[in-house]
Amino acid sequence: MPLSRRGKSKVWQMSFHVNGKQVRRSTGTMDKRVAERIYAKLKTRLAEEEWFDFDEGKKRTFEELAEKYEQQVGKEQKSWISARSYFMQLKEFFGAYTLSKITPALIDDFKQLRKAKGVKPATINRQLNILKRMLNLARKRWQWLKEVPVIEMELNADKKRVRHLSFDEFHRLLDSCDDWLKDLVSLAAWTGLRQGNVLHLKRAQVNLSARTITIEGDTMKNGEPLIIPLAEPAYEVLVNALQVVRIDSSYVFCNSDGKPFYNVVVRRAFNRATEKAKLKDFRYHDLRHCYASWTRQAGVDLDTLADLLGHKDTRMTRRYAHITPAHLRGAVELLEASYSNSSTKPAHFKEKGISN
Repeated sequence: MPLSRRGKSKVWQMSFHVNGKQVRRSTGTMDKRVAERIYAKLKTRLAEEEWFDFDEGKKRTFEELAEKYEQQVGKEQKSWISARSYFMQLKEFFGAYTLSKITPALIDDFKQLRKAKGVKPATINRQLNILKRMLNLARKRWQWLKEVPVIEMELNADKKRVRHLSFDEFHRLLDSCDDWLKDLVSLAAWTGLRQGNVLHLKRAQVNLSARTITIEGDTMKNGEPLIIPLAEPAYEVLVNALQVVRIDSSYVFCNSDGKPFYNVVVRRAFNRATEKAKLKDFRYHDLRHCYASWTRQAGVDLDTLADLLGHKDTRMTRRYAHITPAHLRGAVELLEASYSNSSTKPAHFKEKGISN
C-alpha cells in the first residue's frame, strides 16, 4: 500500500520506489484525503522527472540562487566586500526571474540598463563574470540548470588604467592631507600595498630590524604571502607610527577606539585632499600605480616588479612596460652623443643640419 500508518502515529506515511530503491516519507498530515493528494502530486512529479526530464530551472528563482551563492561562496571570497555591490545589483535586476527565464536577451537588457546609467564596460564585465560564476555553479554544483545561457562580455573593456603622480605632485598631495591621513598615503605609495592591507596592517607584520612588511596569503588577492622590503620613506612612517603605543589595539593605524579606519572615511578624506591639491582623476588605489611606476622608472625589470607587487606572473605588470626607466634613457643619450661626435657621420646628416 502506498499509504499507511504505523504504530500509534496517526500521520500517514508514503512508501514508493525510485530507481529500484524503496523510499518512505511522511505526508505530515493525519487527513487521509490530503495525504492521498500529496502522494498523487509527488508521484506525478517523479514521473515528469523521469519521462519529461523535469527542469529545476523552471521553479528556482535567481533570488534563491543569490542567497545560496552568498552564503556558500561569496562570503568565502577575499574580494567579497568590494564585489558585493555588483552582486546586489544583479540580484535586484534578475531576482524575480526563474533561472530558465535568464536568457541572452534578458542579460543584454541588464547590460543596456547599466550602460544607460553611465557604467563603464570594465565594470559591467566584472558583474557579468559574477553572473557567469553563479549560473555555472547552479548547473554544475547544485544542478538547478541544464545549460548556462551565452553571456557576451563588453568589448573595449580591457584598457588598463594607469594613473600615477610625479614626485612634485605627490608632495603636493601629502601637504593637502589631514595629519592622520598622511601616513596612510605615504605607506601606500612607497610599498604598493592595497588599501585594505594598509588599513589592517598589524604591528606583528612589521619587522623594523629587517626593514620588511609581511602580508599573509589569506589577505592577499592572489592568495600568496608577500614580503615587502621597506624604502626609506615607508620605513620612517612605520618607525614613527609604532612609537605610539595603543594597548588596546594590534593595528599600526587606528582610531581612538583601537579599530582600523573605515574605508569610506579614508576615501572621503582622500578625495578632499586630491581636490585641495588640484589633482584630477586620482584615486587611492592609484597610489599603488605610483609605487609601480616610480620603481619601473628607477630601472627595475618587470619580473622583479611583479614580485614586489605580488603578481603571480607579469601579465598584470605589463601595464607598466611602456614606462621607460631613467637609466635606459640615459644610455640612449650616451649613444646619441657618441654618434654625434663620430667622424664617420654620413654627409647628408650634416647637410640637413641634423645633430644633437
